[in-house]
Amino acid sequence: MALGLNVPVPSQPLPKDIEVNPKKARAWVDTLPLTKTVESAKVLVATLSALNNAKLPAEERVALVDAYRPVLNVLFDELEAIYAYASLPLQARQQEAFSLAVDLNTQCSIAYKLLLLEKTNKMVLFNAKKALPPPLYWSMAYLHALMMQCYRVYHPVPADVWRELHMLHQYAEEQGFLTEVVDTEKNLTMRDLYSEALLVSLADPYRLMNQELDRVLEVLRQNKGQVELRNNAEGLNPQRLFIVAVDSDSAPKVLVQGNRPTAGNILRVVDPTKLVDRLQQRLRSSGGSTTPGKSRATHDLTDLVSRLIRLWGDPPKRQFRRSPTDSSVALCSGIRAICHFTELAAQEDPEADAQAIRDGHTVPLLKIPDDSVSVGLGIEVWQVLNQSANGLRMHREAGGKVAVTVGETVGVRFVGGKTWNVGIVRWLTLLEGDALEFGVELVAPSAESIVIEPTIGSAGRPAPALRLYPLLPGAESDTLLTNPDTFADLREFELRDVSASTTVRATTLVERTSRFDMFQFQ
Repeated sequence: MALGLNVPVPSQPLPKDIEVNPKKARAWVDTLPLTKTVESAKVLVATLSALNNAKLPAEERVALVDAYRPVLNVLFDELEAIYAYASLPLQARQQEAFSLAVDLNTQCSIAYKLLLLEKTNKMVLFNAKKALPPPLYWSMAYLHALMMQCYRVYHPVPADVWRELHMLHQYAEEQGFLTEVVDTEKNLTMRDLYSEALLVSLADPYRLMNQELDRVLEVLRQNKGQVELRNNAEGLNPQRLFIVAVDSDSAPKVLVQGNRPTAGNILRVVDPTKLVDRLQQRLRSSGGSTTPGKSRATHDLTDLVSRLIRLWGDPPKRQFRRSPTDSSVALCSGIRAICHFTELAAQEDPEADAQAIRDGHTVPLLKIPDDSVSVGLGIEVWQVLNQSANGLRMHREAGGKVAVTVGETVGVRFVGGKTWNVGIVRWLTLLEGDALEFGVELVAPSAESIVIEPTIGSAGRPAPALRLYPLLPGAESDTLLTNPDTFADLREFELRDVSASTTVRATTLVERTSRFDMFQFQ
């Protein structure tokens, strides 16, 4: 097959200040100050871009990239430490680090793609078995890394990344190179890289929380070779049916009723049966439940593996129908902010509604506090795109200041609402132009702002918390939303509100993320 890869046409003269001797290039790159991560990354982006656009033999270009790789790996780690798993929108420094990491991966992949195209376009290629696997592998490796970078900040995968990854995998399969080990340090094959990309995309990466993507990759690397790509679905469990169009620019899809047909003419079935069976055996041996449940009590590795088994072994169907809507809500983020705005709402005159006259009709308005404390904590208006029985799909154009991430608590106030609903961000996507969309699961129709403090003999300080009111009117509240790592089994706390103090004992952990603990008490 002919490779159609996106690369520039090298036509520029090479700048005189770029060293072309690999040994001297390695000595030069070692002089870059790694403590100045952003500045050094900018230098390498400019150098790689100049190399990729210069008239230079492809093998010489790749030899220089190989010489840069040790320093590149350090810079990738340092840049990731700045941008990865940050709340969105990214701050200026985080956005710059992410953009530089994307540029570095893009330019590195271009260098290897240029070499690959040069070799495959030759009429006769000697030593193809030795010459082709390295540029094939590294082209795929840098595209794979670019994809993972995007998932870490909930950014869409750039155009053509999936298309090129599919194409490179197909070519490697045709040439019999899929199991070649090029990077002996990571000991990954081209089949491993491609399988990781497929399975991570099927793990709902825009729902993964802090560092869970790295755990998914760790699980996949501990279970290499367990994913098969088939030409048909004969003998497969219909509940584990995933389709990928290898001639398209799209990720694999769950083949369930209601999904749009996969775009493309060359289809493959992704079969994770062996992987799912192996993970189930792992849970049994560790004493964990092999039945993937809905509980998100701890978000530890056992919980993550259970969720992966469910996603890869029995893809979930939508529980509630979504209804399109065109409304707005007020939104705040984090326990401290929700406590503040809940207290303000409790002080409002229940008879005083914010209203306006539009087209001769009285319409309710959102109540947006504008005092300095409220503005400092962050509150803004988001658009609701659709709504279900237990959640919302929210949208905001670029420029907002309220930061959100998966696993964060948010306060939502509807037009005409007297209270703040409490929700949890379940998925998040950064769109073109830095607009944001996220899905929120509503867990309480309202809450009471309180102070929680461990009783005498327990370590801890007073902290803001929320007593969540149940969905059913008249039911007694028995759930708290607190800062992370507050819960301990049977731990005793003092709860203080504006009028009373109560001693309670923690009983059941409902959910724990890096942002909060939610637990029941007596």
